[in-house]
Amino acid sequence: MSDSEAVKHLVEQIDRNLAIAARIPEDGPWRESLDRLQAWQRDRLDATYADLRARDRFRPACEFFLDELYGGRDVHARDRQLKRVVPIMRRFLPGHLLFAIGEAMHLQAISLEFDFKMAGELVDVGEITQPVYARAYREEGDWEGREEQLRLIRELGDLLVETVRKRMVHRLIRMMRMPAELAGVGMLQAFLQRGLDAFARMDGDPKFLSTIEEREAAALARIQQGEDWPFEPWIGRWPDQA
Repeated sequence: MSDSEAVKHLVEQIDRNLAIAARIPEDGPWRESLDRLQAWQRDRLDATYADLRARDRFRPACEFFLDELYGGRDVHARDRQLKRVVPIMRRFLPGHLLFAIGEAMHLQAISLEFDFKMAGELVDVGEITQPVYARAYREEGDWEGREEQLRLIRELGDLLVETVRKRMVHRLIRMMRMPAELAGVGMLQAFLQRGLDAFARMDGDPKFLSTIEEREAAALARIQQGEDWPFEPWIGRWPDQA
C-alpha cells in the first residue's frame, strides 16, 4: 500500500468514528443502554483475559486494546486531534505506521458500531448477564461484522509487532512527546507510544493475540450454536457466579 493510500484509509476511518460519535445521544434511555453495555463488556473482557493481564509481559497490551480501542477513554477528542494533524503525520511517519493507525481506527469503529446496534436490543434490559447478552447477539446477528472485528485484532497486532521491530520509528514516536504536548496533540502521541510500548514489551510473543483470537472465536461459535453462557469456559457464569 502506498503512503497516499494509507493516508486515505486513515482519514476515512477517522471520519467513520466521528460520524458514529455524532449519532450518540448525550442522555436518555438509549444512551443509558449503551453506557451499561460498554461497562459490562469491559468488565467481561477484564474477566476473560485476567490471566493475560496478570502477566507483566501482556498487561500493557491488554490495557491498550481495552482502554484505547474499545472506548474506555475519551477517544473522540483524540480522534479529532488525529484528523487535525494527518497532514503533519504524513510528513514524518512511514506509510506502514499510518496504515496501522488507520486499522486501529477501523477496529474502534467496528466496535462502536456493534455496540450502537446492541444497545438498541438491550434498551429495556435492567441488568446484562451472559444469557441476556447472547440472546441479544443472536437477535442482532451481525456474525460477519464480529468476524471482521476479530480479524482486525489479529492484523493490527501483527502490524504493531512489525513496527516495534523498526527501532527508529519507535524512537521517533518517543521523541515526539514534548513537541506534541506543546502543539496540543498530546493524546495522539500518547496513543501511539502506548501501543508501541505495549507490543515492544511482548517481544514478539504470539500468545497474546492467539489467545484473544481463540477465545473470542470460540465464544462466537457458542452463541451461534444457541449457548446461553458463551464465556463460561473462561469466567464461569459471571457475573451471576464469580
